[in-house]
Amino acid sequence: MNQPLRVIRRRASRSGVLLLELIIAGLLLGVVMSMAIPTLGLIARQRHATRQRQVAILAVGNLMERMTLLDWNELTQEHTQQVQLPESLKNELSEAKLTITVTAAESPTEVRRVHIELQWEIAPSRPAPVVHLTAWIHHPSV
Repeated sequence: MNQPLRVIRRRASRSGVLLLELIIAGLLLGVVMSMAIPTLGLIARQRHATRQRQVAILAVGNLMERMTLLDWNELTQEHTQQVQLPESLKNELSEAKLTITVTAAESPTEVRRVHIELQWEIAPSRPAPVVHLTAWIHHPSV
């Protein structure tokens, strides 16, 4: 007869423990969520910045290819000033600024140095790393 009384006492001493476990689990879940949400936001911003950089690198590469395909006489600073960024790139990169410089390199052969630079802002007053690309184009007769 004593044995059933002990079982009852054990059950009586555990009352409310389940509620305490639920409260602790809820607090732990809240802590984990409060750390996970800012991390997910950071990951999204980094992915966006990486995508913008990839688009900028591809655009500068395409522009350089267009510059190398120009006739030698058209490959001048005045002609490159007329080159504009595509509208899709202007929409993708905020405050995008394209700079193309053509200079004659100092060498015994006729060589022109073409330098393309693309700048934009990730956020207002927060510039992205500049994308540079330089090529030396030789006169076709060389």
